[in-house]
Amino acid sequence: MSGRARRRVDRLRSIPAVVVLLAGALPAGLGLAGPAAAVVPAAVLASPGHPGGGLAGAQARAATLRAEVDRLQVQAEAATEDYDGATAELGSLVTAHLRAGAQLADAQAAAAASADTADNRIRAIYEAGGRTALMASVLDGHSPAEVLQRYTAVSSVIAADRTIAGAAAGSSAAAAAAERRLRDLTVRQAALETRAATAAAAVRAALARSSALVAAADAQVRAIAETQRVAAAAAAARAAAATLAAARATAERSGPLTGFAAGSGLSAPSAVAAAAVAAALSRVGSPYIWGATGPDSFDCSGLTGWAYAAAGLTLPRTSRQQWYGGPHVDLGALAPGDLLFWASDRTRPGTIHHVAIYLGNGSMVAAPHAGTLVQVQPVYLDGYIGAVRPAGAAGTG
Repeated sequence: MSGRARRRVDRLRSIPAVVVLLAGALPAGLGLAGPAAAVVPAAVLASPGHPGGGLAGAQARAATLRAEVDRLQVQAEAATEDYDGATAELGSLVTAHLRAGAQLADAQAAAAASADTADNRIRAIYEAGGRTALMASVLDGHSPAEVLQRYTAVSSVIAADRTIAGAAAGSSAAAAAAERRLRDLTVRQAALETRAATAAAAVRAALARSSALVAAADAQVRAIAETQRVAAAAAAARAAAATLAAARATAERSGPLTGFAAGSGLSAPSAVAAAAVAAALSRVGSPYIWGATGPDSFDCSGLTGWAYAAAGLTLPRTSRQQWYGGPHVDLGALAPGDLLFWASDRTRPGTIHHVAIYLGNGSMVAAPHAGTLVQVQPVYLDGYIGAVRPAGAAGTG
């Protein structure tokens, strides 16, 4: 593991254990009051004397705590996607910046060489008396044939002189253009660095608020919240399984499903998809670290991208970009290797904050969020926006 990855794992381990318990397998969006929901003061969650005390009051406070932890987790995931997008774009921009710098150096060298050549030609022609004198020398020939020969030679010199002058001007223009591009790239790079830093700060802030909120709650509230979380996750898994089964049955009545055995949902549509599934499963137990792309730690889109890269297919960096990486697939036609997506607003792909890889039979492999490990989970549909079969992963397995 690299030093950078080790430092991130250390930061992960600093998250209070109770946050891991409360957020461990909590479906993104479950019980969410909305992105604009206000953070409930920790004192309200922790106070035994809060109105509505006793078991009912503790259950209410636990439900509020769980919803707030969930909301902050989604907020952190969305900020992570912003960070991933900014750093990926920044990496490409730095490469372009270096290339532009090399092009500028080449253009400046070419311009200097052209200028030196032009100076030498101008000096030689001047010393010969200028272009007029060169043309006059044509008439010194002793025969028509010699005059024609001299004329051809002088015309060649003058034409070459014009070509050299044009090349010098072109080299100078190329150098100026390369310099302008380098300046533009420098400005864009600075803006992207600011964007990445802002997104990173947002991730840290959301995680810190979540940790503080959980730490402020009393033990009874935390225990009840964990019990509620387990029950809600199980209910969400049952509901999703029923929806998936109904969608598959409807699809099968419409005709045979391509790419996998009808009714089983276990056969990947291609060797690429099968290899991506196997790669993702090989990383089960690896820690979630926001911004990580493997091989020892991952965020959600880092895992999907790494798994498909291991299968020989390059995906875009973020879940929002991966949403456009292939044809969309209906619930009834899901096959192993398909990418599943969740969003804060299911009508707006720009709010996508999570992605996982479908395994078949209602299961998926995912890097859920901070405080968890890469794991196999039941599919849940709270906040589910759709699925994509990556281009290159379609076909017959």
